Formats: sequence, structure tokens, C-alpha cells
Amino acid sequence: MGNNSKIQPELLVPAQDWNTLKIIRGSTDAVYFGVENYNMRAKARNFKQEELFEISEYCHNSKPRINAYLCTNILIYDSELQDLESLIADAKDANIDAIIAYDLASIKIAKRHNMNFHVSTQANISNIESAKFYEDLGAERIVLARELSLKQIAEIKAHLKKTKIECFVHGSMCTSISGRCYFSATITDSEEYSANRGNCIQPCRREWRLVDDENNEFIYDGRLFLNAKDLCMIEYIPELINANIDAFKIEGRMKDPLYVKTVTECYREAIDCYFNGTYSEDKVKKWLESLSKVFNRGFHTGFFFHRPNVEDIELEKRGNVSPYKKHYIGKILSFHKKSMSANILVEKREFFLKVGDQIIISRKDSYNIENVKKIIFRGEKVKKVIRRIKDNPIRINLPLNKEYSSNDKIYIVSKI
Repeated sequence: MGNNSKIQPELLVPAQDWNTLKIIRGSTDAVYFGVENYNMRAKARNFKQEELFEISEYCHNSKPRINAYLCTNILIYDSELQDLESLIADAKDANIDAIIAYDLASIKIAKRHNMNFHVSTQANISNIESAKFYEDLGAERIVLARELSLKQIAEIKAHLKKTKIECFVHGSMCTSISGRCYFSATITDSEEYSANRGNCIQPCRREWRLVDDENNEFIYDGRLFLNAKDLCMIEYIPELINANIDAFKIEGRMKDPLYVKTVTECYREAIDCYFNGTYSEDKVKKWLESLSKVFNRGFHTGFFFHRPNVEDIELEKRGNVSPYKKHYIGKILSFHKKSMSANILVEKREFFLKVGDQIIISRKDSYNIENVKKIIFRGEKVKKVIRRIKDNPIRINLPLNKEYSSNDKIYIVSKI
């Protein structure tokens, strides 16, 4: 039996470029993105301002329709106000659904152009009065501080009349308050590398020494004691829905399309399973396995149930701890449009591929993910194919969903 009495939350996912946007079509309810300036991911590939109409049209014509939210969520200086106004005006003209804002200047400009605005987690909204302030200001949605418990979130939601709430449910966590951090700017002695301007160099992911000056002893000596594990709430979808959260947000505008596709599909399925009554522990295990195959620093549940402690810090390894890596296996020799299949030269010396595996096909400026539906080896249909170290390079034929070119490279994700 389904859970139809609850309102289904919007699934909101990151898109840093067209390849990411296209790969998640059909799996998400909304995307958030940035253009070249004024967003918290200055190092992302980002879109161009002149592409706003195209982005809006693509999202709104998708089935199901995708809401498009433009990030304008950094601190703004006087010299930038005119340019920011031009951007927000263009977003309004392009029918972008809302901007995500932190600086009150961005909010004021949005109101001047009758543009819907969502208040960023950078505003650190942590209590009912703050939430009601932004509701009175006209916020369509507020992204609550990441430092709130599930109980606090539910209480804030209960006191709002019309403004919706959004919470992060998966992705990188910052050890500073909702990302408002001056560590990067301080150690570089430059606002150019300020996290609040979208250009953090992530010094918290490095090894540091922490000394107790009273006892003159090391508490941490060369460990990653600021390196927070990633948030993962896939096991607690029912609890999040019962707290009446309106939108589930996935972090990751610097992540590659494979990461965004994998995480989006896991949370899409989890939400849908809750509402059709098929959410189960076995499915949770499957989703966790899929999530472990893409970039992660280990998982924890943030502040939802308790304040994070040392167990929620990845002390030993910087960056990705996933045991799965992308491995090059070969290239496309030729593609046949009529049969929509590719002849592939397998160059990897040790190789195993079976029906049902996912492969990644790298093109000139993008890549696609395909599921192996059928394998033709030496003219025969097989369920799997193996190449051992002593074997010569082999050729296989794979039916594919899209058209590819000669020399496009093929990868597979597998354990190290």
C-alpha cells in the first residue's frame, strides 16, 4: 500500500554543464546551476548567461518537467550590482523558475524583477524567527542550515504558512557553518579564494597538526581532522518525508555526470518506492552499493540525528575512498547506424564484461553511460566475455542507445 497522504518532495540535483543536464533528464524534478559569475562553484564548468533561454526551454519541455534554479548565492560587492541585475533580469525573461540567493542585494534585485527567490543555506537559517523573516520577505523557499536536527527542521516547517523548506540529503559536507568559511581566504591571504565567493581551495581536506598549547602536546599530528565524510540519507527517506521537507537537495556541482546520474537515480527510486509502498531494507542495501561506486569520502547522517563526532571525519584518506574506479577498456572501431551497434577493440589486458554492466563512452567533449544489453563475440550472442593477460586484443560488438564515432573511448567502473 502506498503513502499517498504525504506530499512528494521535489528532488533537486546539480548540473554544471549540458552533459550533466542531459544525463539526468527523466530522473529529477529540478536542477540548480550557475553561469560564469556569482555562484558558489566558480571552478565548475558552468553555463553561459546567453544560454539561459535554452536551459529554460530544455528543462520545461522535458517529461516530466524540470524546474530550473539559477545560483546567485555568493557575497556581492558594489561593483557587481549592475552586472548582477542584468543576470537576474535575463533569468526572469528566460522564465527561469527561481534564483538561489544569499546576499540581501540579490534578494532585493529579484523582488524588483518579480523573480522567485530561494534563500541559500549560506544564510544559515536555524530557527523559526529567521525562517519567518524570509517568509515575510517573500521567499518562495528557504534552504535550511545543515546544522539542524530532523526535529528542529520539522518544527520550523510547522510554523511556516506558505514558504517551502529545502534540505541537503546527499553530498559533501563542510566543517564550517553551512559553508560560510574564511579558512581558504585566510591561508591564501586573498578574497579571490574565498569560499564565500565560490572559489574555495578546500584546505580542510588537507592534513593538519593540532597542538594543545597548555600541555604542549599534539592532539592530531598530520591527520585529516577537518575532512568531513559525505552526507548520505538514502536509509532515512521515510523520516525525511515525515518531517514534511518540501525539497531534497543533492550536492555536487563539481562532480562528474556519472556521479550525478548515479546519485539522482538512487534517490529518485527511493522516493518513488516510498510512495508506492515498496521501500525496503533490501533496496536500501542496493542503493548504498550503487552510491559507494561513485566518488565519496565515506558516509554519515550529518546533524539530522546527532551532532557529528570524530567517527564522522575521514581521518586517513584524502579524496575518494570508493573501492571502485573507472578503467579504460578499449575504443570504438566503427559504428553502424542501421543496427545502432559499435564494433569495439578491447585493449585492456585483463578484461571481463557481462550483460547488465554499465560502460562509459567518452566522446570529444562529453561522455555517456550505457547499459550492456547484449554482447556479440566472434559472431555469437554471449552473456559475458573475458580477456586474459596472455590473450591477444579481442573485438566485440555492442548494441547502444546513441550514435558514436570511431576512436570514442570505452571505460568500465569496477573494484580496484
